[in-house]
Amino acid sequence: MAKKLTSIILAFAVVFSAFAIPASAADGTSDIERGFYRFVDGLLDTVVTGISFLIVEPRGWATKDNYVSENFYEGHSPEEFLDAPAEGAKWSLGYSSASILTGKELEEGNDHYVGGSLSVTKKLATAQYDDQKIRTVAISDGRGISIFASVDTFGLANNEVRIIREKFQEYADSKNYNITSINISALHQHSCVDTFGLNGDIIGALFTSSFKNLFGMELPSGKNKGYMENLYKVSVQSMIDAVEDMKEGELYFGTADMEEYIHDKRDPQVFDTNLNRLRFVPADVNEEETWIVNIPVHCVGHGAAGTVLTGDYPYYMEKYIKENAGANFMMILGAELAITSEYPDDLVRDPAIEAEYGDRYAGLVAYGKLLGEVACSVSNDQPVAPILNIRHKELFVPVDNSIFKLAARGGLLTNTVVKDFLSYEVATEIGYVEFGTDLAIAIIPGELAPEIAFGGAVTAEQSWDGTEWKYTAFKDMGNRKLLVFGVTNDQIGYMMTENDWRSYLTENEEIVSTGPEAGKYITEAYISLFDEIN
Repeated sequence: MAKKLTSIILAFAVVFSAFAIPASAADGTSDIERGFYRFVDGLLDTVVTGISFLIVEPRGWATKDNYVSENFYEGHSPEEFLDAPAEGAKWSLGYSSASILTGKELEEGNDHYVGGSLSVTKKLATAQYDDQKIRTVAISDGRGISIFASVDTFGLANNEVRIIREKFQEYADSKNYNITSINISALHQHSCVDTFGLNGDIIGALFTSSFKNLFGMELPSGKNKGYMENLYKVSVQSMIDAVEDMKEGELYFGTADMEEYIHDKRDPQVFDTNLNRLRFVPADVNEEETWIVNIPVHCVGHGAAGTVLTGDYPYYMEKYIKENAGANFMMILGAELAITSEYPDDLVRDPAIEAEYGDRYAGLVAYGKLLGEVACSVSNDQPVAPILNIRHKELFVPVDNSIFKLAARGGLLTNTVVKDFLSYEVATEIGYVEFGTDLAIAIIPGELAPEIAFGGAVTAEQSWDGTEWKYTAFKDMGNRKLLVFGVTNDQIGYMMTENDWRSYLTENEEIVSTGPEAGKYITEAYISLFDEIN
């Protein structure tokens, strides 16, 4: 009976996410409505928390005091941060791109769940339109190699990132490579094979989880073992190939305005309005350039609840850039809490694609081409001095969201969870990077509210709880231009300002978040990391 009730409660929570009131409606809610929403939230939290305690806790969860950090790269010490290039310093960069598909994604009986949204039914892949890739850059200012990889996936938990790091480091040690940092970003694709686990068979997982936890058995999740093993192998080989491809050259940074192609579904209306581009130009004119593009737009062009595998708009950005600029392409998402695409009214869809695959797919193809054109239009490139300073910090983020607690006990939330008496926390990491003398990057383990990075948080009068967000915006710390590399080295969900936490009933973001304080903990860790360096 407990198992059935557990499944019903979680299914009920998932239904909330499907019928959430849009953010614009929430902004106009009255105090009475807010009170009602908060009352129902409290009821839901109490019931779900009670039910989750009926599921035996997984044996693998360590206490916070006994947590052992493995395969974490600290990066440079504060004393190693440079203000000017070292004598004789030059940029060197290598690139690699590889498919992460196995060819078995559509096989009957070989379940491959599709990431993108929670589902009470088995959301298995039914069709494949595009390849899915890992794109990797190895870069150095001469003091060691930093790796940045970007994967066509919904998200990767930090423990999966650390498995890949360990496997690659074995090779790096055999070659005496000096590896400073390894970073793996997810493009947060909503039409891809699930590598995070949360999009698996909810009912099936929760029906068996208590028994399996009791006997120390592996819990079911949305991850396919064969697919994950292949992802590890391909990722490591991609890093090897990128390092072995490294060549000297010049690095440039430029931007192009793309505000009209961005839609923020949630107030306050704050986001990075630029397409940001790091462009590496090899000294050998016969070698291809490599572009690292940073924008904040969700990859949800084919919807969040579908079962078709696509590369979404980045796939077609890459296609356009390759065909028109001959450049290698990698994209890393920015701070993209509730940000999605804004298709212009005159966006031209290919009639043949629309006829065969439908309007949604034709739209994401056209949008990708449009953003490829924007990337190619950058005309304000400035040279970046050969300085790459990078440092990382580990932290623990409390899991206050009862739905997440239930998913964790049931095996669907596969992040590293530690126990702190009766509470749970997720072990994760953040980072801070300096390129040259004018550019800084915040490395964030999930989907950050842009106002945390760029300012403009809701005021006490605008907030649901009548309080102010008291922290300095990341961009106002120092005098560098700030970018955000989001969903990088972990996926812990949405991170909002504490005073803008609303209700499970009104928003999708609250449901897929560790809790109201996630943004606060990330912000405090980032400020602490910045202060260490400065």
